[in-house]
Amino acid sequence: MPTEIVVALIVAGFGLIGTLVEVSRRQNNRDHGITSGKIDELARGHWRMERKIDDLSDRHLDHISDHAKGEV
Repeated sequence: MPTEIVVALIVAGFGLIGTLVEVSRRQNNRDHGITSGKIDELARGHWRMERKIDDLSDRHLDHISDHAKGEV
């Protein structure tokens, strides 16, 4: 094979590898962004749930205190 063809094939091969690496990198960045968003959603949901549990606990303690005072 002539040298020019071999060089062209090598350059094309490395170009293809570079393109595949770049596509994989972009997909990885996109996937990390999606995952980060989901984790943020879970954290917000967890915080809201924790607040609701705290509020319910406070109401329950107030109710028990009312029973102890004979108000209920």
